[in-house]
Amino acid sequence: MKVQAVEAIKNKKVLFFLPSGEINEEEFETIENRFKNMIQAGDFNIIIDLSRVSHINYKVVGWFIDYQKKFKKFGGDIKLVNVSPYLFNILRLYGFYPFEIFPSKRAALKSFM
Repeated sequence: MKVQAVEAIKNKKVLFFLPSGEINEEEFETIENRFKNMIQAGDFNIIIDLSRVSHINYKVVGWFIDYQKKFKKFGGDIKLVNVSPYLFNILRLYGFYPFEIFPSKRAALKSFM
């Protein structure tokens, strides 16, 4: 998985995640480790590009929501880009759906301003 740090606005870092394939419980461990490191470093803004993701395990959706709540407590957020109709339905079927979805990385970055 590719992770890139970009600066959206002065003194505000946004980390850009580009996972690929299926996001299952094992793959989420890698993501979770990065999330924990971000919290320790004081970085709370994330954009996840789902353009290369074929499937998300339903348990993982709940874990993403839990981490989004943690980041929001620190004034951050998790935002999604390039969500296919298939993935949107998986996210929607989970029930509570808190994520903002944007058509592009640029649009998501602007939302952090």
